[in-house]
Amino acid sequence: MSRTLKILLCSDDDGIMVKTIKNALSNKGFEANIVLVRDQHDADTISKEIVDADVVYPDKAIITKKMIESAKKTRLFQYGTGYDTIDLAAAGERKIPVCNMPGITAQSVAEHAMYLVLALARNDREYGLEMKEGKWNRGVGVELAGKTLGLIGFGNIGKIKARIAHGIGMKTVVFRRNKEKGNEGLNFVDIVGFDYLLEKSDIVSILLPLIEHGSYRTKGIIGKKELEKIGGAGLGWLINTSRGSIVNEKDLIESLKSNIIRKAALDVYEMEPLPGNSELRKLPNVILTPHIAGETREALVRRYTLIAENTIKVMNNERPLYIVKELQSIF
Repeated sequence: MSRTLKILLCSDDDGIMVKTIKNALSNKGFEANIVLVRDQHDADTISKEIVDADVVYPDKAIITKKMIESAKKTRLFQYGTGYDTIDLAAAGERKIPVCNMPGITAQSVAEHAMYLVLALARNDREYGLEMKEGKWNRGVGVELAGKTLGLIGFGNIGKIKARIAHGIGMKTVVFRRNKEKGNEGLNFVDIVGFDYLLEKSDIVSILLPLIEHGSYRTKGIIGKKELEKIGGAGLGWLINTSRGSIVNEKDLIESLKSNIIRKAALDVYEMEPLPGNSELRKLPNVILTPHIAGETREALVRRYTLIAENTIKVMNNERPLYIVKELQSIF
């Protein structure tokens, strides 16, 4: 006899999610009652549905202490890569594991981050819009071979992007917190200081998790002063596929208006969805994508399969995979 579980997914179904999770659970004797909350900002509905949910996939929805205290049946909060929208202390007090999926979207995010570099190099935004308007304005792009790519962060995504850049013929420099780890065998990568990277890179790509507290706080680490350093070097381009709050958005807008930062390509924003009246939408020297770097079919199947696998583990009283570091000592 199958056991019925309520799984709360704060997401829309992309045609892959529900089918993948249900099939994986069914193969292990579980029947999934999946509840979708398509609007991740609908706190009222999330608060109502979380009360009797066995497993919660918040995605980018904010999970408050009050929600966690009311989640009497919940055995798992399963995230993708980032987990900055949940009250970790409250989850720890309730002894509910919070898990993420390190590396599961790394290939997809690295490819998208590199696409954004290529799009800037070939004026993709301008040509795409003009061609649709019936124009035929040919311009001059930028050859990337020989240019310096600065990666802030050198986890799974950073390593993949470094390999792609190397294949194009770019020089890659990296700033990482754990300098003693070096380039981990990627001998074409130089580990450098933070300021050196900002001042010497043609293109700076942010590949860090958002950390809002503690000694290694990453929120707002790119502001006016840092943007001026980036703008004073080489091409003066900025790529952000990590979290919007790592960059001071107001400072970025001003630096783009004044052409200190000549071009930027962004997949993440301080407020998501990006407001319709955001000044970023009006700037000609910015390429914008709607937080889709990790949204490929292959990455989604891996993500949804892991949701099901961790669900099975907690329901069988086993330790789930990838408990976030802040809570590992509890479980």
